[in-house]
Amino acid sequence: MKRKPLTRSLHSAGRLALLLLGAWAWCGPATAAHRVTLSSGNHLDAVAYRMERDLLVFSLPGGGEIGFPPRNVVRIEERALPSVESVPEMKSPVPASPVPPPGAGMSRPLVSPWDPEPGVRALIREIAGAQAVDARLVEAMVKVESNFDPYAVSRKGAMGLMQLMPETARRLRVGNTFDPSQNLEGGTRYIKELLERYGEVRLALAAYNAGEEAVDRYGGIPPFRETRAYVHRILQLLNP
Repeated sequence: MKRKPLTRSLHSAGRLALLLLGAWAWCGPATAAHRVTLSSGNHLDAVAYRMERDLLVFSLPGGGEIGFPPRNVVRIEERALPSVESVPEMKSPVPASPVPPPGAGMSRPLVSPWDPEPGVRALIREIAGAQAVDARLVEAMVKVESNFDPYAVSRKGAMGLMQLMPETARRLRVGNTFDPSQNLEGGTRYIKELLERYGEVRLALAAYNAGEEAVDRYGGIPPFRETRAYVHRILQLLNP
């Protein structure tokens, strides 16, 4: 039987919980994707969702989960996933490589909605290693930027673990800033670009916080209290 499109405008935690309980019994295997609209105006895609404790938890297409308080979710829409063509059976077996490539057959570390830090640290080690960036630097940045909160949003609109601004996220091709893997991929790629440009950690951090134009204009760390405190805190974490 073909399902009817499901669209919910959610205005309270109580109403959301009741709708979700009814839908949970109705939902079958993950044959449809869900487009989630957040109160911040951002969107994310999920293959499944459930209510646990006081959080609405979404399973992300690339693996892992992320949770939001119900008040932060405005709407959940169901839409069909594109069909996946069957892979034809190979007539000739391909010899297995004696040494599988790094990460082959392994999924990325999961990030718990209730205790994200361990999973985030594991993701950082994997992503920073793949991009040849010091994982300790990325960990220190995430600690200062978001305190390991995957759905942190600043007053200026910076989002996610590495607090990417919307225009920066678009330039780095980060589709979902609240997806821990995507956010870390983009933020790590950005700090790598800055390290290569300035050749010095303190200047790269200043540019990450205040913008490259500010660092270029002042010929060093700009005289902004926030930027100087930001660079100082991260360097302290790197060299306690």
